[in-house]
Amino acid sequence: MWNRLLISKKCSYSCIWLLLLFSLTQSSCKKGNNPPDYPAGSNQYINNWILDSMKVYYYWSSELPSKPNFNVEPSDFFSSIKNSHDKFSRLTNPAVRESYYPSLVHNFGFELVVFQESSGEVKTNVAMVVPGTQAQTIGLERGSVVKTIDGTKPSGSNIADLIQSAIAQRKISLDIEGKRELTLGAALISENPVYLHKVFNNGGKAIAYLFYNSFEGRSKYDLEAAFASFKAANVSELIIDLRYNPGGDIGMSAALAAVLSNVNQSDIFVEYRGNKNAGTRRESFEKTISNIAPGYSFSFDELKAMRLHLNRVFVLTGTHTASAAEFLIKGLKPWVNVIQVGASTLGKDMASFSIKDGNNSKNNNWSIEPMIFKLYNSNSDGDYPSGLIPDISANEFSEALVPFGDAKDPLIKSAMARINGIARVSAFSAKASPQLLYDSRELMDKNAGQVKIQKLP
Repeated sequence: MWNRLLISKKCSYSCIWLLLLFSLTQSSCKKGNNPPDYPAGSNQYINNWILDSMKVYYYWSSELPSKPNFNVEPSDFFSSIKNSHDKFSRLTNPAVRESYYPSLVHNFGFELVVFQESSGEVKTNVAMVVPGTQAQTIGLERGSVVKTIDGTKPSGSNIADLIQSAIAQRKISLDIEGKRELTLGAALISENPVYLHKVFNNGGKAIAYLFYNSFEGRSKYDLEAAFASFKAANVSELIIDLRYNPGGDIGMSAALAAVLSNVNQSDIFVEYRGNKNAGTRRESFEKTISNIAPGYSFSFDELKAMRLHLNRVFVLTGTHTASAAEFLIKGLKPWVNVIQVGASTLGKDMASFSIKDGNNSKNNNWSIEPMIFKLYNSNSDGDYPSGLIPDISANEFSEALVPFGDAKDPLIKSAMARINGIARVSAFSAKASPQLLYDSRELMDKNAGQVKIQKLP
């Protein structure tokens, strides 16, 4: 059985724990009969492989059905055996387009929202533009008003179809208020996770601001540059903007947490709780950080050199703040005062790795990303499937959208108010927030998956 389960060639756990998991897996396989030799590429073969994999790794393995229907399509089979509490496990195949959620930002480098004002007027706005993309070059910016998409006025009911049509055509034309019509071709979008870093001068206080949009090892050098500029400015407060951050590498989450607190490398950062095969494992900052991709990992001395020695950290969040971004907040709380500002997060409180079939002769191109572990911090505090609730509530759409890092942004304004000792920003209650009808970032929520951890072959 084990030779049919090929794990992505990345590492996150100690060899001792892996050997224990391997032995448990091999032992469980020996207890049963060999599975039938189904035809290569058949639904029966693929579905049997899916079930075998889930029995070993799946968090809810003990609740898998005993007699599922192996004759249905793999995507339907996977849906039929998933636990009712499981929102994020995925089964994908490069040849099956429907197994992915093609997103606007992945193809064109920007996101859109449609909302209805209290007056009844419906507007479509650009919510985010990835720096360095064609979308930015031709003049799209956060807050731009979109009058038409490919000649059609967008609404809450038609915009999803307009976007999917543009993705299929690999081209999109936008009529932007105050600008000429803009046309973009689809491209492979690769973002620099550090969108922006700056320092506010607020009544004599130097306040650092960092917009960080994914936890990836390649952001190491930009993070170092950002924190070097913060230290040079002698900042006294820090605001980290994670409102659209879908997460990523938990090693990078641990690295950033080690910069933002005075932890030691042996202190516990994360506790993984899995099924009966995996059990529970507590992992130190040093161990978690060591699993960042080669060439991008930090020494603990490097992280200590970046520290600002702050008493608190403000983290801006929204409904798209997910996985490793959420766990930065949860993992930091035992070590430093974290003040969360914005909206409740998405609630991806689990970790996964990718499983592929190791039997190349069976023509199985499916990959599984099952939910493997629940995540808890060093105080064994976790379990937040409904998201993390902010300490200070603020709606980014309560006022006109402005560029990230603008002091007029409602989330930044709320953080600044607390820094200045103001309990509430009265302007926020003066008018009703618009009703959000559509948010293209929700496709990223589906694609991003949960916290990514890595595993030795």
